[in-house]
Amino acid sequence: MTCLLILVSCFLYALSVSASYSAGSVSGLVVKPGALNLLLLTDFPDVNGMFKLWEGEWWRLTVSAFHHGNLIHLMMNMLAFWMFADLLEPKLGKLRYFVFCVAAATFSMLPEAALNQSAVGISGMIFAQFGLILVVRRHHEDIAGRLHPSLVPICFASIFICIPLTIFMDLPIANGAHLFGLLYGAIVGWLCYEFRLRSRLASGAGLMVIHSGLVLAILVLMRPTWDGRYFAWRAITQTQSLADWQKAVELNPSLETGWRYLAEHYVATGDRHKAWVTVLKGARLNRSTTKLDELARYVWQQFDSAIDRAVALDEVQQVFGDEHEAWIERFELPLPSQTSSTVLTELAFPDLPATSTVRLDALLDVPAEVSGITRPLPAIFPPGTVNPDHPESARLGVSL
Repeated sequence: MTCLLILVSCFLYALSVSASYSAGSVSGLVVKPGALNLLLLTDFPDVNGMFKLWEGEWWRLTVSAFHHGNLIHLMMNMLAFWMFADLLEPKLGKLRYFVFCVAAATFSMLPEAALNQSAVGISGMIFAQFGLILVVRRHHEDIAGRLHPSLVPICFASIFICIPLTIFMDLPIANGAHLFGLLYGAIVGWLCYEFRLRSRLASGAGLMVIHSGLVLAILVLMRPTWDGRYFAWRAITQTQSLADWQKAVELNPSLETGWRYLAEHYVATGDRHKAWVTVLKGARLNRSTTKLDELARYVWQQFDSAIDRAVALDEVQQVFGDEHEAWIERFELPLPSQTSSTVLTELAFPDLPATSTVRLDALLDVPAEVSGITRPLPAIFPPGTVNPDHPESARLGVSL
């Protein structure tokens, strides 16, 4: 079985090289047939994900584990796999060892798929072998004798060294696959050897629970309801549902496509203010975008009355708060004072052209200064006193 799995890995690597060459490797295109790849929609570049897995092709998780990035990656993994397999396959038997390897390969791919990352390689399965050996060596002296003492610290060190290399040097190492593989192998070993001595029935039940959890995890990954891009993908390719778009931007506010679709939908249905608020919220959460700025200008042009535009400017202030003036300038909108003057023109003199400007003080003949409003009241009147014989005692909001 070890030779068979090695041949499968080598065949997939050769197939990948051939497919990449046929597809035009000069452009950097890498093809891994049957693997789980991160895909994107051409017309919606921010909508990406494991589309094939979402469509139900769960077996791609297992196939991905037997693909490799390059020849060095393949050779290193095959060497480590052969070394551990030489210890385990004679003890477990061909069939049980094959099932363990396939399950470990699939289990180790779960965290990478959950993080929306395309991972390849059987290193997760190799660490599952290592976890199993840590338990088996306590029950088989020949395995303990053949296992070199330095191998255990080297394997543990490689796990913890790879994590900072990924974080600080941005190396594409599937640390989640390594940790999950080690955990899976250790748990299976404990159930099959340690716990089996106490209760064979409980040991079998534990193995059933572990592998049922594996199936459940695959089903959950096929419906990643925590990822807004999944709802966007479903809305585009399947449901055309407004609720899916709303869920998409709720879970993933950086999904510019979702905000644009919702705003355009509200404009098409005549709900212009809802479209306006939607595009404002999207722009606030995606400050580097320019497409939402263009959409904001388009929605603004749909307001055909000065009153609607005044309300729209007020909504800008509600959404952006203290930053609203900068956003008004960014959207290239008129200043609030200009809009207020236009509103007054429309309310008082609807026959005037829309470009006319009418000042409030000119219409109502308001004096430049008003006692009690623009300057303090005379001291002869106590605060709060209103005398009908002396209008200067009036306060704003108090009727004589």
